[in-house]
Amino acid sequence: MELNAKQIVNGFIQSANLPAADDLESSFLEELVAGFDANPKEARRAMRKLLSHDNSRFFSSACRILKAATEAPGHEYLMKLLLEGDLLQVSLTDPQLFSMETASCLAKLFVRLDPLLDFKLMQLLFRGERIDDGEIDAAKAQRVLDLVTVLPKHTRILPLLLKLLRFSNPRLRSKAVLLFCQVSKNPQWAERQLADEDPWVRASAIEGLWGNDAPGARAVLREATQDPDHRVVANALVGLYLLDGPPVAPQLEEMAAHPAPLFRAAAAYAMGQTLSPDFLPLLSSMVKDYNAKVRCAALRALVQIRKKKANQAEAGTPSPAGSAPEPSADGTLSVEAPPAGAADPPAEQAETISQP
Repeated sequence: MELNAKQIVNGFIQSANLPAADDLESSFLEELVAGFDANPKEARRAMRKLLSHDNSRFFSSACRILKAATEAPGHEYLMKLLLEGDLLQVSLTDPQLFSMETASCLAKLFVRLDPLLDFKLMQLLFRGERIDDGEIDAAKAQRVLDLVTVLPKHTRILPLLLKLLRFSNPRLRSKAVLLFCQVSKNPQWAERQLADEDPWVRASAIEGLWGNDAPGARAVLREATQDPDHRVVANALVGLYLLDGPPVAPQLEEMAAHPAPLFRAAAAYAMGQTLSPDFLPLLSSMVKDYNAKVRCAALRALVQIRKKKANQAEAGTPSPAGSAPEPSADGTLSVEAPPAGAADPPAEQAETISQP
């Protein structure tokens, strides 16, 4: 069913975690909405003044009013104000208003109404005095990148992603690199990132090539299998498996026997990302590894693959080897938590190989 603008805005209104109404500004907006018909021109002017004064507080107050069951004359104009400008985009970046999961769902709906949502979200990061001073809100930037990741990929955001690479925050840079590689599909650019001293950046560049069959992609992935960092090697082997399938399995099996626990744990992660049931016997044996990180990674991979098999069995579809997994938000080796009802790993296995 095609959603209209009002339905999409209503999704924001109903999903927002609103703070308690305890300020005069909220009360004033309520009075303006209630008395809108008496003097529409003055009410519109006053509403816009409130919006320009503090758009975040205005959004919360407007949602609280529109959430009420009773209709008031100024409701339609209030809805119009929510749609204008960047009010909805800004609200998506606020973790107090929306959880990341809720914000992602809303963004996927909102992009139907505003196809430039990805670009507008990125632009929000480059406003204010802190940018001029060479600073950026890293938490907000990471949230924006997570949101942009779930939206259709467009090359228009590439220049803004390059701007993020100028900042020193390593996790932010790794996320920007991952998204740049996914959007640009340029193996040569990804290859240049292998010279970066930060392993998170290198791992992100290689993860950005997953599913990329462009000329030169395989060569870059093969080169990355020689990287000294376990994250980079694991991501490279996942990328090769997604392109070539079972012929890459011996390399993953060899990595699973590596003397360094981090490499064995990374191998288990990689097997889980392939979603291939061929690795179930090896992963079952790795659950008995003496190292807690290896056991935890193997257990999580087993859960991923078995969950995939169960879903496919329920749907009556075969389990294709080498089917592309959902990319992570950055180049880390974190994996999905087991689904509700699955057995939790022991406490000593709780760490993941995503930790440096």
